[in-house]
Amino acid sequence: MDFQELEKGTFAKLADDKQQAIIKAAIFEFASQGYQKASCNNVVKVAGISKGSLFQYFGSKEGLFLFVFGRFIGKVKETVKEATATKADFFDLVHAILVAGLRFIDSYPQYFQMYLRVLFEQEVPHREELLAEVRLFSQEYFGPHCQAAQDQGIIRDDIGVEMVIFMLDAAIDRFLQAYARPYLDCGLDLAGLSDQKLQERVAELLMVLKDGLRPVGK
Repeated sequence: MDFQELEKGTFAKLADDKQQAIIKAAIFEFASQGYQKASCNNVVKVAGISKGSLFQYFGSKEGLFLFVFGRFIGKVKETVKEATATKADFFDLVHAILVAGLRFIDSYPQYFQMYLRVLFEQEVPHREELLAEVRLFSQEYFGPHCQAAQDQGIIRDDIGVEMVIFMLDAAIDRFLQAYARPYLDCGLDLAGLSDQKLQERVAELLMVLKDGLRPVGK
């Protein structure tokens, strides 16, 4: 899906504060209500614009939703790349991504709640494409790192790179879900932990990943 196309047009010409007001109102509405129950009337009321203007900018509720979800994906990519820019060691990189994910939820809780809405609710336009876009980033990002780690003997080479990516993506995503929504944490109580205890949980997960991926005999 070409999210960059959604950035163009009349909306891009608005003053930054007006853009941010609309984005903030839309994210809150989709995060709190889900796509089907979300109301453009609520968005325009909070943002202080007319409904006609909203449709002029985005065409429809669907267009608005795709726009803000594209913003979510862009922020995830930006966060991951910034957090791992100086990480050379493979498991340091995985650790940095876990910590960055937790900080992302703290900084952008409604963005992540909107993502969870898409993950768990069926009636979302282009749902499969949106989730595929998130997973594609995992493949594109982790792929070269996993291949390099195998070539260097850092992780096992008897497991396909695709399976390694799948395990990392699943473990990280599930951990972040548990942090964002306590009823998904299976007793870990991640959201209620002190920062020190939370980092200990991160270290535990990293240890499990290390033990599973470390070459036999190392």
